[in-house]
Amino acid sequence: MGIYTQITAQFLKQTTLLGIDLTLDDGSDYPELIYNQSIEAAIRHVESDLGINVEPFKVTQERHDAERHGRFSYWPFRLDARPVISFEAVRIRFGSYQPVEIPTSWITPTSTTHGQIHLIPSEESLGSYFFRAGVPLMGGYGIHHQRDFIPSYFEFDYTAGFDERVGTATILAGETSVDVPLESRVLLSYLVSTDQASVRVSGRGNSGFTLSVTNAPTEDLVIAWTLDTLPADLKQAVAIKAATLLLLHVAGDLILGAGIASQSVSVDSLSTSIDTTSSAMYSGYSARAENLDKQYKQLMSGLRSQYRVTQFGVI
Repeated sequence: MGIYTQITAQFLKQTTLLGIDLTLDDGSDYPELIYNQSIEAAIRHVESDLGINVEPFKVTQERHDAERHGRFSYWPFRLDARPVISFEAVRIRFGSYQPVEIPTSWITPTSTTHGQIHLIPSEESLGSYFFRAGVPLMGGYGIHHQRDFIPSYFEFDYTAGFDERVGTATILAGETSVDVPLESRVLLSYLVSTDQASVRVSGRGNSGFTLSVTNAPTEDLVIAWTLDTLPADLKQAVAIKAATLLLLHVAGDLILGAGIASQSVSVDSLSTSIDTTSSAMYSGYSARAENLDKQYKQLMSGLRSQYRVTQFGVI
């Protein structure tokens, strides 16, 4: 699905912008561009604030230095993009030599949310070996006795963002449940939705989940399911930011027309007038925008504590 297919113009109209008049002076709907621009800007803003990737993003050949003290701690690294969905490849590369493949099973993630990993050798051997003259691999031999630092020695391929998967499962006739295994482990907590309201989801784990019904079907029941690790609070934060960045302010300015705060109409002895909260300083929906801003700050406070990585510096 992806956040761009979940947070759309229609989604905003039914949630954060519910009840707002989203038409121009001539009665026509806002152009689609204004929604797309607001959503894209909101996603980018939240990503920058939290230091994460919301949409799945494939990273190739990300390089990290090798420092002598790292081998005494099983080579700790913090990857640049996070949260991590999966690891595709690991290599060590010395200068212009051909890279040496390292089994991905050597990667031990301690926090996929923060991209924190270690390299711990397993029973799998290296896939290739082209280095000469005692250049070290993982043990710290040869060159590490002469040098404490090798630039861009380790190389990683991985996918970051929030995992999303789709599939189908079948509850056989006469049965009430089916276990759904996942091809690869899910590294973050997730929710599962199905195309049938009567189906319950239980037993969620990083390797699978269970779908069940109360009454056994008389025929095989095929269920389409969607797995999504995008948290509801993060999705809500993006929706609020998309509404308050531009859309609410434009709508507030156009309640009676651009730059009009009140309007009166008189015909013979009859008259009517409309006053709005618009002014030279505030648009018509400023109060709603402020309330949404408060909600956004509360949501982001919790999200920052979960996703932000504390940076330390020593002078």
